[in-house]
Amino acid sequence: MLHSKFKIHALLLGCLFAASSLFANGSSYFKNDDIWLLTGDSITFTDTYRAATKRMLDHFHPDNKITFANRAVWGVRSNYKAKIDGKPTVVSIMLGMNNVIHREYSHSPDFTRGAAIYKKSISQQVDFYQKMGCQVLLLTPTLTDERVSSFFSPMYTKRGLELYCKAIWEIGKEKNCVVLPVSEEFEKYDDSLGPNQLPRTDGVHPYGEAQYRIAWTILQHLNAAGKLDGKRAKSPIPAPVPVKVKRVTEFLNGKDEKAVFALTADKAVTFRLTWSLADERGSEMITLKAKETKNWTLPASAKAYALNVGHQKQAAMDFKTSDGKLSFYLIDLAKTRVLKAKNGEINLELRTMPKPTPANKIFYHQSYTAINGKRAEGDLIGTLCIREYNDELWLSGRVYDSEINTKEKRWITGRDNVQLMLDFRKGSRFANLTPDRDTNMVLIAPREKPEFSLMALAWWSPRYQYTMHSKGQRNKDGYSWMFGYAGMITDYSPFDIRKLDYYGINMTIVDMDSKGVSVNTLQPNPFPINLEKSLNQLMIVDRKNKFPGDTTTTVQCFGF
Repeated sequence: MLHSKFKIHALLLGCLFAASSLFANGSSYFKNDDIWLLTGDSITFTDTYRAATKRMLDHFHPDNKITFANRAVWGVRSNYKAKIDGKPTVVSIMLGMNNVIHREYSHSPDFTRGAAIYKKSISQQVDFYQKMGCQVLLLTPTLTDERVSSFFSPMYTKRGLELYCKAIWEIGKEKNCVVLPVSEEFEKYDDSLGPNQLPRTDGVHPYGEAQYRIAWTILQHLNAAGKLDGKRAKSPIPAPVPVKVKRVTEFLNGKDEKAVFALTADKAVTFRLTWSLADERGSEMITLKAKETKNWTLPASAKAYALNVGHQKQAAMDFKTSDGKLSFYLIDLAKTRVLKAKNGEINLELRTMPKPTPANKIFYHQSYTAINGKRAEGDLIGTLCIREYNDELWLSGRVYDSEINTKEKRWITGRDNVQLMLDFRKGSRFANLTPDRDTNMVLIAPREKPEFSLMALAWWSPRYQYTMHSKGQRNKDGYSWMFGYAGMITDYSPFDIRKLDYYGINMTIVDMDSKGVSVNTLQPNPFPINLEKSLNQLMIVDRKNKFPGDTTTTVQCFGF
């Protein structure tokens, strides 16, 4: 028990700290009742950076009334005007990618004319929204990764997007708009990543935590932690608290187990740590000596931690010092199934789901899930068998589908296919939300003419293409397929499943025919379309009995 004079000292320190922190935080750009309309293309449509921004705003201001309307659309160019409902107070614009990626270029393309057209179309949008009385936020568009060859054409396009970023800064100055350096800070983030990580695994779309990086630019430059007093302040980025955060627990296996993080100080520091999870929150003062490490446990209740399989939650925490330093973090918790082989195989069935209820409604998005009793083929949609053969991994299954759609030529995901998501990463990289060279998304698409065949495409991590083998057969009630990994990933890296203690996997069957569309996932998750959001929710194949039960919760942490 603390001596009374120490309790009084701690209380006074906390009061002084709270007063000075409020002063240091200043005003946020946001107002308490803002209606924020987001415009953009597929990079915004994925909704990840919006959701991360909202989550942190709710953490800093639990009672805020800020609402978001995401009006982004896949594939649109810089002349896109969003559908407007109501009266937004803030409009953000991030466009430009689709102006450049849909054609081939020479080694040194001239984007001067394209940049002039881009500047004119964005300027017209700014005029339109400003006349409505909206505050306009301009986000410099993320660049392509020219190292990646994919379905898109990112090669030699980076220069064009750099000119678009320059145009955004010019428009901001000419029309008195706040410009957020999304592209510039994203490139610095990309440069800091390890050799395996690819934040744009298709060369175009920021995935997973790369989307969080966009959110951090918004949150820091607009001072989301500041007061919502309507002053529309654009604040300088506060210096970070000199503390590094590292996960101690990567998986939560026990019923009452909680997430633990190691906090290491670069130099002596005292700060207030505030956390939130579900509807619970708390704070405490922490003092660390230079180079000292302390373990800190996220102290939420078992109820706050509770998750159903396939669901996830985000905890948030921030560190504040009395002189205005600030760091903040998102903690992703996702519960998943743990699979163990029986007689050398894992066999799973994908079936239709019951009608939506409050408990499972999160899994339904328009027509993207087949409902019990609605399929002419029956409730069994497909099967999956997983087996190993020495160092090789083989997957096979059946798809029950009376009408196979192979007519869509432009987009492989626009016709019937089997999608496999696999996470072969080792150690702390496993289940991270940002893809890398050891996460492999495979699309297996059937064709019926001139004869039945399958195309197996490594949509993510194309180097795995060299190990992939496939075959298939048309059946009266659908088709069967087989897919395997065997051989060399690269000329120096053989595929060997025996080297892994565990790996992640999920399967989705896309059924597009005259009756409509259904996207059916073996382990349902809230993101049937945006698969990059569910890398931490993949089922885990436990090859060496590392997990005590048949479920676990993965823990990931993002911040600076």
